Order: sequence, then C-alpha cells, then structure tokens
Amino acid sequence: MSADKTLGRVAATATAALTLVGTLVACGSESGVRSAAEAATMGPGASKKPLGAGHEQLQAGLQVFDLTARAHSGTAVEKVPRIAITLPGGWFNYDGWAVQKGRTPRTVFVTFWDVDLVYPTPCDWKYKPMIDPGRGVAGLASALARQPLRHATAPEDVVLGGFHGKYLQWSVPTDIAFAAARPDDALFPNCDEKTFQSWTARGWAGDRYQQAPGQVDRIWILNIHGRRLVLDVSYLPKSTPADRAELERVVKSIRFLNSRR
Repeated sequence: MSADKTLGRVAATATAALTLVGTLVACGSESGVRSAAEAATMGPGASKKPLGAGHEQLQAGLQVFDLTARAHSGTAVEKVPRIAITLPGGWFNYDGWAVQKGRTPRTVFVTFWDVDLVYPTPCDWKYKPMIDPGRGVAGLASALARQPLRHATAPEDVVLGGFHGKYLQWSVPTDIAFAAARPDDALFPNCDEKTFQSWTARGWAGDRYQQAPGQVDRIWILNIHGRRLVLDVSYLPKSTPADRAELERVVKSIRFLNSRR
C-alpha cells in the first residue's frame, strides 16, 4: 500500500471521529464527546463490550477485560485500566477476569489479580500468619520469590504493555499431591484443605490456588500509574509446545486501553 493511500485512510478516520465529536457537541452530550474522543485515541478495542460473568467460549480475535467492573459488590478496589487481548479460537472466558484454552481438559490460563496477602507456605498453610507484601511491586516480588516449594526465579525488571514492573517464574513440585495417598507418605504431603495456595486477592477474585503438580506460573507484577496489577500466566504439564507458543503470542498481544491517570 502506498504512503499516500495510508495517509488518506488515516485522515479519513480522523475526520470521521472529529465529525462525530462535533455532532455530539451540537447535541450537548458532554459524556458522548468524551467517549468519542477517547475511542479515537485509544485504538482498536476501546468501544468493544468487556467480558462479563460466565464461562462461555469466545470468538477468535480481540477481547477486552474491565476488571474494575468485575469487582465484588461492596469491595473497595482501585481503578484498573481496561485491557485488550487477542485470542485464537478455542479459548473460554472465566468471569471476566481470566481466560483459558479449552473447557476440558484445560492446559493454559491467563489471569489478572489484585494481590493482597501471600501465604507463608503453599501446602501447610492453615493457621500460619499471612505475609503482607505492602502495595508496591518490589515487596510483592520479594515475598513470592521467598515462598517455599516454588523454585522461584529471581525477580527481574520487565516492561509489558508499556508499563514497568517485575517478572518471575515459579512452579508446583512434580512429586507432590495435594491430597496424600496415605497419611504417612512423606513424598505426598496432605496439603491443608487439599489446596496448594499462593495468595489472597481483592476486588474481582479470591484465593489463588494451583491446579496440578508440575504447574508453571509466569508472573508479571506491574506498576500501572502507581497501582499494582499482577498478570499470572500458567500452563499445566499436559500442555504441548504449541499450546505454550500460543500462550506466548496471547501475552504479547496485551494492551492497556484507557491507561491515562
């Protein structure tokens, strides 16, 4: 495509947006002007309806999270920008704050969290004092890296979707079962309440617990204009190299739409 044609299309799009804004001004719609102006500057996905409650299969293409809108009633949660993500076919919504490939069996997941407290140990966690990492990025990264049984990597600086933060990876031991085969089996400890816990959360989600031995989680802890947001991207041992490559492409597609303060 020639540069002249490209510029012509850009100009036409901008003219259309300005025409819409002008019409709304004439009609006295201040909120409409604001919405149209924002849509013209935020790019694809700005006007798409966000994912809501439910576990339905999604069409391939652009999907949008509005995490603040998914917060539980009565929960005080800081405003989080809308997030656009591009999915292949075969992915499912999970209540508007996560997506997964397949319904059964599930192999890969993308989840967003407003992390509150960290479990001191993921298996023998009941009645243990929780760890408060504060509301900063570095404190949470350090707390996660110290959790036992996780073989966590050292937190490192990272940028995702234009925002800075910390990245680490951890896993669930392959030689552990969440419920013991027998009480004296030392290699298969009986985790409290048969769950392998990571953290508690505020807003739209509750506890983060793991799904299977050998599960791997890739964790981005981002500073979004002073607000902390955690992206937890995980895959199970039964996932294929193709599944994990697809997951990588999905992560790279993530964009923050209304990222202004």
